[in-house]
Amino acid sequence: MGASRRESFRLLRVAAVGVCGLTAFSGVALAQPTVIQGARVFTGDEVLPTATVVIRGRTVESLTPGIDIPAAAGTEAEVVDGTGMTLLPGLIDSHTHNFGPALEQALNFGVTTVLDMLTAEALAAQWRRQQAAGAVPDRADVFAGGPVTVARGHGTQFGVALPTLDDPEQTDTFIADRVAAGADFIKVIYEAGTAGRPLPTFAATTLPRIVAAAHRHDLLAVFHISTAEAAGEVIAAGADGLVHMYFDDAGGPEFIEAAREAGIFVVPTLAVLETIAATGGGRELAADPLIAPFLTPEQRGGLGRDFGRAPDPELMASILADVGALHAAGVPILAGSDAPNPGTTHGASIHRELELLVRAGLTPVEALRAATAGAVDAFDLDDRGRIAAGLKADLILVRGDATADVRATRDIAAIWKDGSRFERRSAEPTTGRRRLEPSLLTDFEDLGGATLPPKWSHSTDAFAGGKSTVTTGAARRDDGGNALRIEGEIKEGFAFPWSGIMILLGSQFNDPVDASGIRALAFDARGEGSAYQAMAFAESLGMQPAAASFEAGEEWGRIEIPLASFSGLDPSGAWAFFIGGPTSRGVFWIEIDNVELVE
Repeated sequence: MGASRRESFRLLRVAAVGVCGLTAFSGVALAQPTVIQGARVFTGDEVLPTATVVIRGRTVESLTPGIDIPAAAGTEAEVVDGTGMTLLPGLIDSHTHNFGPALEQALNFGVTTVLDMLTAEALAAQWRRQQAAGAVPDRADVFAGGPVTVARGHGTQFGVALPTLDDPEQTDTFIADRVAAGADFIKVIYEAGTAGRPLPTFAATTLPRIVAAAHRHDLLAVFHISTAEAAGEVIAAGADGLVHMYFDDAGGPEFIEAAREAGIFVVPTLAVLETIAATGGGRELAADPLIAPFLTPEQRGGLGRDFGRAPDPELMASILADVGALHAAGVPILAGSDAPNPGTTHGASIHRELELLVRAGLTPVEALRAATAGAVDAFDLDDRGRIAAGLKADLILVRGDATADVRATRDIAAIWKDGSRFERRSAEPTTGRRRLEPSLLTDFEDLGGATLPPKWSHSTDAFAGGKSTVTTGAARRDDGGNALRIEGEIKEGFAFPWSGIMILLGSQFNDPVDASGIRALAFDARGEGSAYQAMAFAESLGMQPAAASFEAGEEWGRIEIPLASFSGLDPSGAWAFFIGGPTSRGVFWIEIDNVELVE
C-alpha cells in the first residue's frame, strides 16, 4: 500500500468523521462542555499562537483562534486557562508491547494511543471490544498488529502465544487468520539475529508474499528489522514501514534513496536503541523531577535496566545521523519507544523519544507531528492525532512552549481522554511495607512427598512459552534430616531458560516486601559439581529478574549469595527468589536445605 493510497484513505475517513461531527452538533448538545482558553495550540499540522478549544462529550466541538469563547459553548462550561501553555493532540506511541498496567501507565504521561507490535491476539481482541463499546477514559487506546514470525523465531521467547508461519505456501491462509482475529495491521518479524545471537527467520523470497497477502486485505505490512541489509530487503519486498532502525551499520545514501522512493515510514525506536548503545537515557529520564513522581517502582526499575553492553557513543551517533538523513529525504519518521524493553517504560519514554528525534535533526514541531498526526497518517487511524472539530478529544496540555522546546511535553498540566479529564496518578509510597527480618525460611523437616512448603512453587520457562520441566521431592541427608531434591531439564524453546523453585516473600508474586536488612540468601546445597543459578525478582527489576550463579559439588556445602550480586536489585521492593538449574540445556539435579535470609 503506497503513500498516496494511504493518504486517500486518510482524507476519506477524516471527511467522514467531520460530517458525523457536524451532524451531531446540529442537534441539542446535552453534555456540559470544557473550554481550554488561550493556549498555544499545535493542531497536529500547524501551530496557532493563541486559540480556544471546546470539548463536548467525546469529541472536539470547535477550535477558534484567539481567546474568545464561542457562544455555542454556553455559560455552564468548565473553563481551563491555557495562558502560557501548549495544547497538543494526545501523544501516540507507535511501537509498544503491552501487558499488565501498561495502558494505564501510558495515559498517565499523556500517551492516549499506542500501537502494539507483539501481543496475544485474544488480549488485543478484548481491547478492541472495549474500545468499540464506547469511551475508555482510564487507559490509552491500543491498535495491535497481527504478528508474523517463524517457529523459534524472534518474538516466540517472550511468553506470548504466537502463531507461526513455517510454510510459505500457507501465507495467504495465515494472513487471513490474522485478519479474522482482528489485526489492525500486519507486523512481520524479520530477524536473523545477525546483530546478536542467531535466530531462524523467513527466507527473503517469502517477504513479498506476506506483503501481498496483507495488502489484499487492505492492511499495512510493517517490519521488525535490526540490520541495514534486512531493511533493504524488506523495502524491496514492498514493506509499508520499518518499526525499528537498524543498528549494525550505516545504511548509506542508496538505502536512504530506496526508502524515499518506496514511500515507507520509519519508527526508529531511539529510546531503546540508546540502551543498546549504552549511552544512557533511561536513568536520566527516571531522574527528571517532571517524570519521577509519576513512575511506579517497576517503571523506575525498567528505566534502570540495560543490555549489558559497553558504551558505544559512535553507534548512537551513527543511528541518529541516519534517522536525520531519512527525515531530510522526506521519509516520514514516527515516534515509538519499544517499551517496556530495558531502558524504557510505558508513557514516560515517548518524551525521551521526542527529545532524541530532535537530536536526530527534526524540529520540535516535526517531532510532535511524529507522535500525533504523522502516526495517524501512516497507520490510517482517522479520528485522532489532530485537534479539529469532530475528532476525538484526546488532548494534553503542557506548561511552556513545546513547539520550541520539545522537553516541555514532560511538564503536563492536564490530560483529556475521550473528552474526560484524566487525573494523573502519583507513585505510591514504599513506606509501610512489611520488613523482612533475618530468618530461616525452611529446613524441609516437614516436607511430605512432593509437597512444597507454603509460598514455595515450581518455576520454569513454561510460564513464558518455554519447554523446560521440573519436579521436586524429599531427599535424606546423612544425618537423617530432610532436604529438597530438585530435578529438571532445561530445554530449547526460550531465549533465557530456567527450571527450579521460587520462594515468594510476600502474599503473592507482585506483593513487595522490604528486604533492606537482609545481606544474603543462604542455603546448604549439593549437586553435580557444576554451576547453578539463583534469581531475584523485585519492583526495581521490572518484569526481568536478576541472576547470579553458584556452584554445588557432590558434598554438602554452604552457599551464600549476597543480594548485592543481583544487578539492579533494590531490596526495599523484593518479590521473590529462585533457586534452580543452569542456563545450559540438559538434565540436572540439585538438593538444598536450611534456606535462610541472613544479615
